[in-house]
Amino acid sequence: MGNPDIRDRDSGVAQWLSVGVRATAVVLAGVPSTTLIPLPLTQVCTRRFRREDVLKRVHLMVPWARFCARRILEIDLDVQGREHLPQPSRGHLYISNHQSYVDILVLMDALDTVAFLSKKLIHYFPVLGRCAYCGGTVFMQRGKKESRQAALEETLRMCQESTAVVVFPEGTRSADGEIREKIYPRAMQEAWRRGLRVVPIGLHGTHRVFPKTMDRLNLGEHVAVRIGPALDPSSWPDGDRFAEACWDTVADLHHQARAALGEA
Repeated sequence: MGNPDIRDRDSGVAQWLSVGVRATAVVLAGVPSTTLIPLPLTQVCTRRFRREDVLKRVHLMVPWARFCARRILEIDLDVQGREHLPQPSRGHLYISNHQSYVDILVLMDALDTVAFLSKKLIHYFPVLGRCAYCGGTVFMQRGKKESRQAALEETLRMCQESTAVVVFPEGTRSADGEIREKIYPRAMQEAWRRGLRVVPIGLHGTHRVFPKTMDRLNLGEHVAVRIGPALDPSSWPDGDRFAEACWDTVADLHHQARAALGEA
């Protein structure tokens, strides 16, 4: 019989080591495609709001995400609704519920995109941050109103001129996988004002892969993503009702994703 406190401590250390090893593997998996053709070189030779799809292909960003999600994290991913994805995605905004940092890898795979509205911290991640920026991701500082406003403007311009950006209206990750009651509808309201079509997405299961507490990593989890048809803002009389309809659709798609995993 061992000491329970020691066993718990050893288990916690093992979990943190597992998280660190897998996170390092995710970063290293992206190195070859950013060095074969140096990422800074392709960034200098292209310009923001037009280069994103080119750099996504040149540096194999989506195949990298697919490899990380399915091989390194061993996620069993079930995606339905890809036929609703616009080609090209310019003129659209993607919105989704948010459960985990792993959502980024899963949605890159499911949506064939690299562009997200994200907090500034991600920008400083080795390899990942620079690739995200080059693929169209917009970064903001949560506590600064000016930064949030500038990021929203850049996001909407990105959607209008280059590629659709994924926005998480909940603003933060769900701790239990449930849809959060409070959301930030501004992006959807502005999409209505600017005539951007919104593609709703519901996902479920990533909170079990890498929970909000970030203290463990569970491999081999099932994750479901459901993609709905684009909502046309011209069908709603104002931005508030358009935002409500968009989020109601996300909630319904989340329910479908839960059902696909055998949850009520």
